[in-house]
Amino acid sequence: MTVFAAGLLACLLLAHYLGDFTPLSTSRMLEAKAAGGPVSPIASHAGVQTLLVALIVAVASGFDLRLVAAVVAIEFVTHFVIDLTRARLGVRFPQLRDPTNREFWWALGLDQLAHALVLVLITFLVTG
Repeated sequence: MTVFAAGLLACLLLAHYLGDFTPLSTSRMLEAKAAGGPVSPIASHAGVQTLLVALIVAVASGFDLRLVAAVVAIEFVTHFVIDLTRARLGVRFPQLRDPTNREFWWALGLDQLAHALVLVLITFLVTG
């Protein structure tokens, strides 16, 4: 991995952190993810994540608009599907919503691993 690729991945992971674990993830978004819906706040959350990733990729790629468009599609769809899936599984299996249960941490870890793997894929797409 080149220094550029490592730096890009670090920036993408930072963006993911900012979108998931700061006030960029609003109360409404968090409530929807906890309740398994409505879908629109979960989509809005995926949109925030996508915007952050798109800005980083735009700068890193020299504003290659075709690449940015591909990354936008990948990030939005995968982020939305991962978060909606976890939210809906939490409704079906309440132990996935309770941080005192080991299953909560397994689900959270799997969710974050899936997001990180998407960011690794995006890094490979950008750095070729």
